[in-house]
Amino acid sequence: MNSKMRIDGFRMHHAILEEFRFLRDESFERPPASAYVVYMTMLKQLEVEQNQRGMLKEYNLSSWAKKLGISYSTLWGGKRFLEDHHFVKEEIHEGLPVLVLKDVEKYNTPEHNGGVLNYLIIPHGLFDTNILAEFVRTSNPEGIELLLSLLNQFRTGMSFSKTGEVEKVKQERTMKTLKFQLNKNAKGVRKTLSVLEALFSIEFTGIEIRGKQIWIKKVGFSLKPECVEENTDEFNVNPLMAKLSKELTYFLDGHQIKYKPRDQIDVMLSFKQEVMNKMNYLKDEDKESFTLRDRFMKNFFLETIDQIGVLIHKEKQRTGTFHFYSIGAFFRMAFRKYLPGALKKLPYELIFEAKIREFTLTGQEPALYNLI
Repeated sequence: MNSKMRIDGFRMHHAILEEFRFLRDESFERPPASAYVVYMTMLKQLEVEQNQRGMLKEYNLSSWAKKLGISYSTLWGGKRFLEDHHFVKEEIHEGLPVLVLKDVEKYNTPEHNGGVLNYLIIPHGLFDTNILAEFVRTSNPEGIELLLSLLNQFRTGMSFSKTGEVEKVKQERTMKTLKFQLNKNAKGVRKTLSVLEALFSIEFTGIEIRGKQIWIKKVGFSLKPECVEENTDEFNVNPLMAKLSKELTYFLDGHQIKYKPRDQIDVMLSFKQEVMNKMNYLKDEDKESFTLRDRFMKNFFLETIDQIGVLIHKEKQRTGTFHFYSIGAFFRMAFRKYLPGALKKLPYELIFEAKIREFTLTGQEPALYNLI
């Protein structure tokens, strides 16, 4: 990747973020999570319509509700907030109703800002995760504010990066700051972070055990490659993903688990990040095909969901019900937990070769290096 790496996404002007912050801090009306979400979908639509003047002709709230797995009435409330606080207004242009995003045209012409275009970039990949739906469901606007402030800093951080490797650009927050910003206790902070793991790699440092409690001093964030690269299928994993996604549907339906299409995408994304991306370079003995790798991934996926099934069954017997806090985050933990053990069943020389192949081709520490 060259040193001019960019987040693959669309702009949100910094001044607009400041207006949200001002409302949050100085007024009695805190922006709800749904207002942020609706605003981001409008920005995405602006990019689709390629309209520099901030005018939307084809914005459709109900199709966004479907795509994100958030109820229409909730998003409607968010849109209402944006209208009441003048972030957006409806106008008639050439006889047709359009939505106009306030000040976007002004901020797109940098002469107004002393010649500087100041914006953050929201990754397109955000809409393929469950992050927005989770934060709306749990009424957690602070989670979205943290997400936006991280993206804001990453844009700055990436423009100064020497290496051009997205994973090397890190942001840090102390646990104390996060508790204050998110207005949550340590457990609430960890729950919020588990939702953000679809876009960020998160590392805890300065961990101490005091009595029965784990104390975490600092949290490090780096962006996952999904936010940056064009999504090509160079390792031929898409057909396998489609097969496993079908298996997941049978599993969730079979266990009568309520889920949204969003949750399913989320589980598959966590499988791709936690398992597939680590196995990309594992080839058969012929050094050409991926048969062994694909068979391993399929079996591992099915065995892991079986183990989750057993857990659900036990919990139901014990308490009569079972509830996922977040389906994607739960599966992610399971994939992460069981992978090192499962890898031990593979022929070590093939794993060794995969590590060397990855190092030779990328110059990076191989993904399997720390696992086995």
